[in-house]
Amino acid sequence: MTFLLLLAALAMAGVGVWMSRRGRVLGQAMMGLGGLGLIAVVILQVRQNVFPPQLKGPSRYEMAVSYSLANCLLGDVAGQSGKVVLLFPQRRVMDADTEGSYEEGFLPALRHGHVKLDLKAVRLEGANRDLAAFKQALAQAQEAMAVISYAGVPAGFETLFSAGQPASPLFYVFDGDGTTNWLGALKNGRIRAVVVPRPGVDALGGEGIAGMPEAIFERFYLLATPANADEVAAGLKTESRIRR
Repeated sequence: MTFLLLLAALAMAGVGVWMSRRGRVLGQAMMGLGGLGLIAVVILQVRQNVFPPQLKGPSRYEMAVSYSLANCLLGDVAGQSGKVVLLFPQRRVMDADTEGSYEEGFLPALRHGHVKLDLKAVRLEGANRDLAAFKQALAQAQEAMAVISYAGVPAGFETLFSAGQPASPLFYVFDGDGTTNWLGALKNGRIRAVVVPRPGVDALGGEGIAGMPEAIFERFYLLATPANADEVAAGLKTESRIRR
């Protein structure tokens, strides 16, 4: 961009020199604009060198979700090693920075857990987060020991598993939309744990928050397990009715 601005300024100044031979006033005006353009390029270059843009770091608000789910996973695998699929929604729904924050959230728990887990990112395809999209994504996770879904789950998720089929891979969910689509699968063991936003808490308060992941999680999220699934789902449904 700077190079293009430089070329434009030089071109305008050159045109001004040429035009000054035919029309002094207009030529000088063009040269003046070209000179201002060159000054602007110099200022922009200095600013970029002295004040480089700061890269956006991982969000601790989002990292807290992964930290909690990673601890749930480590409690279930008991020191085993294997591949873990991180399932993300389509790019139009979640940007690369957010994905990176969720991935970063796994690292502290994995370091403390002393296990070797190979993380693989898979993104849903298609326009919708429906059963067909999840079925296609799960086909890429057949060798995984666990799947962590950051795309929630669609209604009827439990129907993707035939009767008698073992609950493999282990499935964990972050449902940022606060639905209860996971309730049946959580109660029957197809899903091991679900993180949802804490009802009544403004998520905007988590932007730029600092602190330990446990404290951040306790403030902004709830962890649903088979033991408290109905209680968490009831709270979410109540919140949904209040919003309406």
